Amino acid sequence: MYRRIIVPLDGSDLAAQALVHARELAQRLAVPILLVRVVDAHVLNRIGATGLAFDSSAVTELVVEEEQDATAFMDQQVAALKGEGLDVTGAVVHGPVASSIVASAEPNDLIVMASHGRTGVRRWFFGSVAEEVLRQATVPVLLLRHPHEAGASQESRDG
Repeated sequence: MYRRIIVPLDGSDLAAQALVHARELAQRLAVPILLVRVVDAHVLNRIGATGLAFDSSAVTELVVEEEQDATAFMDQQVAALKGEGLDVTGAVVHGPVASSIVASAEPNDLIVMASHGRTGVRRWFFGSVAEEVLRQATVPVLLLRHPHEAGASQESRDG
């Protein structure tokens, strides 16, 4: 059925919830997991285009810090899952978030991700990563809804 399960992680609690589902699927299907963390250095260029000024050396430092944080986070996640006996690898990739997630997938893979991850200004500038992954993906995507989304849908049906 599936050759591998891909789980994008951004450090948010919601992305971690997607990992819970992916872990269960991987165990039941006996397939490996690929954890993906995306570092998008182009984000700062887009923010700069809005009129905000950044010192280029400060931008470089931010990118290096983000890469280091992403690598440390990924190493921690992989070690924890391997400790549970799962076949798991991790990758820190660079580029636009949604495109990088989609590019990580190969035929017969399944992408498992949360409908929301990081929020605030970042989402306001760039829209929903989950929506973009759904549009671009050529493999199945299991999109796990945020509990508040499910509640809102239920309220609208009840109201």
